[in-house]
Amino acid sequence: MPLLRETVLIVGAGLHGCAIALFLARAGAKVVVIEKNTAGRHASGVNAGGLRTLMRDVREYPLSQRAMALWGSLEDVVGSDGARAAEVRLGAGQVAVAFDEAEIAWAEARSKDVRKRGLGDEELLSADDVRRLLPGISATVLGGLIVRGDGHANPAGAMGAFRDAAKRAGVTIVENSRVLGLDRARGGGWKAETTSGVFEGGILINCAGAWGRNVAALVDEDLPLAVAALSMMVTIRVQPFVTPVVVGIDRTLSFKQSAAGSLVIGGGIFGNACTDRDTSFTIMDRMAQSAAATVAAFPALEEIPILRTWTGLEGLTPDGVPIIGPGVRHPDLWHVFGFCGHGFQLAPAVGEAVMRSLAEGQTSNLLAPFSPQRFTASSVRRSKGAA
Repeated sequence: MPLLRETVLIVGAGLHGCAIALFLARAGAKVVVIEKNTAGRHASGVNAGGLRTLMRDVREYPLSQRAMALWGSLEDVVGSDGARAAEVRLGAGQVAVAFDEAEIAWAEARSKDVRKRGLGDEELLSADDVRRLLPGISATVLGGLIVRGDGHANPAGAMGAFRDAAKRAGVTIVENSRVLGLDRARGGGWKAETTSGVFEGGILINCAGAWGRNVAALVDEDLPLAVAALSMMVTIRVQPFVTPVVVGIDRTLSFKQSAAGSLVIGGGIFGNACTDRDTSFTIMDRMAQSAAATVAAFPALEEIPILRTWTGLEGLTPDGVPIIGPGVRHPDLWHVFGFCGHGFQLAPAVGEAVMRSLAEGQTSNLLAPFSPQRFTASSVRRSKGAA
């Protein structure tokens, strides 16, 4: 049956939910997105906005490379106004820096492995290379890895661009509407009972992010997901001194300098997740760890004040890559969640690939590594990467 003749219900109006809705609507589907808060309220609008192929899990590379092509032509995806709001900066680069022997050994092995596989454009840097690229970096740096074509975008602007483009394409987004139950509709398909009423569709897509496992449980599917509150902070404005996004290999280091001059600092620091209240909080002593890692890398930043901190709720899978594909028990249900803090860059390609999978009646090869079915096996594996 041509699945795009069916109304599609999407639970979750984050970046992935809106990207999928946009591509589906342009392919001719009627799409209704149900969101318990406002679109992009959680991780989608408050992340670091990294556009990174650097240190990707090899399973994500084909999807990530397609996503980078879509980010590079974002005007064709979300329109000129949306592309401007997203502030895409490809070619700024992303650099992973190594400060000890274990990290540089890993970087050297990683570079060889990526070349052997024919994946990506990761380039091994010497200590001198890094010093030329990042003035002011600690003298203890031993080298690193770079993808010069990587970059970053404005997450709030990008989220708004995909949301607005989806609406222009005819998508209905129902905000502040909590899903109370999911059941089979009379005559087939799905029925979603919500605080805003009942919605029906032939296909259901679970894009509920940190709440993805909860939504799956409503239809008797059990998928593993831990919830984390990933923290960020921003400094006052300082003179421009770094163009690439800088990340650590085995330490809590991740920062970029915005066009305005402020530093946006992350690094995988966890706050306090309160999913039952749809919120999260920073834990200040952990934020101090992140600040210390940044100062250790760039000692001159020691006296730069922090202006504010924030957190975004995210889902983490056991093997570090997302869950994308038809349900274990229900082929007309798709799960798209668990992006482990590095899903922002993937969103346009996920939207396109899910649409093509539904239009063609079979899962795209780009999505095959992320099937929910993999969790029926006895073993999972994790690959090192940066958020």
